[in-house]
Formats: sequence, structure tokens, C-alpha cells
Amino acid sequence: MTDLLQYFRARQALMLDLLTALVERESFTRDKLQVDQLVDFIEAQFQARAAASVQRFPQPTVGDFLLAKWNENAAGKPYLFLAHVDTVHPIGSLKSMPIKIADGRFYGPGALDMKAGAVIALEAIGALHDRDQLPDRPIHFLLTTDEEIGSPHSEALIKELAAPCELVLVMEPATKEGAIKTWRKGGGKYSLTVEGRASHAGIAPQEGINAIIEFAQQALEINRLNDLKYGTSVSITMVEGGSAGNVIPAQVRAHIDTRFMTMGAMNSLHEALTSLYPKMPGAKVSCVRHSHRPPMERRRGLFEKAAAIGERHGLTIYEGGTGGGSDGNFTAAMGLPTLDGLGAHGDGAHALYEHVIIDSLPRQAALIAAILNEWSGEG
Repeated sequence: MTDLLQYFRARQALMLDLLTALVERESFTRDKLQVDQLVDFIEAQFQARAAASVQRFPQPTVGDFLLAKWNENAAGKPYLFLAHVDTVHPIGSLKSMPIKIADGRFYGPGALDMKAGAVIALEAIGALHDRDQLPDRPIHFLLTTDEEIGSPHSEALIKELAAPCELVLVMEPATKEGAIKTWRKGGGKYSLTVEGRASHAGIAPQEGINAIIEFAQQALEINRLNDLKYGTSVSITMVEGGSAGNVIPAQVRAHIDTRFMTMGAMNSLHEALTSLYPKMPGAKVSCVRHSHRPPMERRRGLFEKAAAIGERHGLTIYEGGTGGGSDGNFTAAMGLPTLDGLGAHGDGAHALYEHVIIDSLPRQAALIAAILNEWSGEG
């Protein structure tokens, strides 16, 4: 066992104490008051545990953001940590899924996704600070509170802070198998509106333009955009339309979820969906994208470099990917080296059985500390 791993294993109980404190402070994205109470606590931890300078970014509808900094006067491009502490679990979830430790696992709402990741990063930086081993370059840690709703408020700030950085470290949980994430699908959300013309279904059906029939034809065309073999999915997930049982429907609205592996696939899908045209005379069709995350495409050499660092410290790491997105999608699409899934190992993110594998906490902290100390140059 290397010195780093020994050090963090000796601090495992302290890491669990901090994780417990974070999970006890419930932080459902839409409850700004509760989330800000957690942000207050973490701000104090940044200052007390690791002597950071901290800037707070007030937000009107979600919890405030925090930017912690170390070595601001150092030369070289910064390393940037990305973490979020909002969760999908409504306030009061602790009653139905209380904190517990069993069989080497820590259970609790938001523990895996991703409060444990924040604990790991803070512990790694704090330890290097205590040991006077922080690398001689700026280290930035952005903590956000809107990732679970697509990062609509933090996206611009993430991109601004990431632009000058050499490396982005995303503290989302590892895959279920314990691999870091070297690729993620991108995703886009669209609304489809089909307009026809209402008329009485019994007296004058010929005077109507049936929006449901038009939508059915559009749905078949949209479904043909799927290319599941290459990771492209296009799913119509919600539909509403019509006004009464005896009226030719004048409008249909639908929600479309898209996922893709490459920027090329993203752009092709967008072109296809926004170029839809009516099949029935007199009908109107509009498809609008409301939000999207670009894909995080695998970057050659990046994982290999991280794996080599891990091996020098007795840490074998694996790589994988996922269909879900993270804030790392934004930075990877900017061309920045981005390592994702560096947080805890576990299972059940967003589920009632969400849990962290406890011995992954010191392991991942040792890996982060090693990467901070030994990374140099672009991967």
C-alpha cells in the first residue's frame, strides 16, 4: 500500500463523518433555502479544512454557487474541479431512506450522486495542503447546485472558468462497475408542435385538419432517426392533444428526448428535427430545441495517462461510459482534457437504495491527490 493510500485510509472515518453531515442537509434542487444551508456549510469547510479563498455566486432561484481557489499566484494553467450538491430527492426523503451503514456501504439520499464526490475532492486537496504537497499551479473547485435540472444557470460560468484550464476533474460517481467515465452521450430536449384545424367530427369532418393524424406521420419519421447500433436514440416521451371527443383535433404537443455519441450525430439530428415539414395540406409543424448537452467523446491518451499515475500508487483504474450527461460534457466539447466519474463507487443513483461503497472514499481521494501531483502537460 502506498503512502497516499495509507494516509487516506487512516482518515476514512473522518470522510464518513463529513459525508454524513452533507447527506443530513437535504438539498433538492428546487428548494433554494435548503440547498443554501448546505452551501453555507460547505463554504465553511472549504475555508477550515483546506484554507481556500472562496467566492460565492448568488442565484435567484437555485442554491448559490461556490468557487474555491488555491495557489492563485502560481504559474501554469489551472486544474478545475467540478461538483454539484443538488439532488433529485425531495426534502423529507431521509424519512423513507435514512442514513445507514451496512456491509461496507453508506446509504442515504444524494450520497452517491454526488455528495461523496465533493467529500473526496475536498479531502484530497485538504490533505495535500496539510502535507505541503499542493502542486505549484492554480487549483479551482466550482461547486454548483443546478446540475440535476441540466445546469441552466451554471453552464455559462462553467465554460468561462474552464476555458483557461489544463485539466478538468469531474467528481460524479464512477460507473456501477467502478470505472471512471471517458465518454458520455450528449442529449437534447425538443418540443414538437403540430397545428391543424378544428371542426365538428360529425357535422363537418372534411373541414378539419386532424393534428393527431399529422402527428402520427411525423412520429413515424422521427422514429426512423434512431440509430441504436451507433448510440443514437430519438424518443417521443410525452404527447398531448385534442380538446373533446367530437372535435377534430387542432393541436398536438410532444416532448422528444435525443441522445448521441458524437458531435456529428448531434448536428445531424438537430438538422433533421428542425427541418420537419407537414405531410397534410394546411397543417403546420414546428420542432424547437430547448436544452442540450454536447457529447463527451473519448479523448485518446487521457485515460492512459491517469491509469499510469494510478498504477504508480497501487491503484488500478478502468474506463467506461454512460448514456447520461454531466457538466463534463460542456468542458470536453470545448476541447479540454476532462476526466469524469472520479467520485465514489456505488450504485442506485436517484433510487431508494442509493449507496456508496465506503472503501472507495480513501481510494478515490488517493487517486485524485496523485493526479494533482503528477499530471503535467495535456493528455
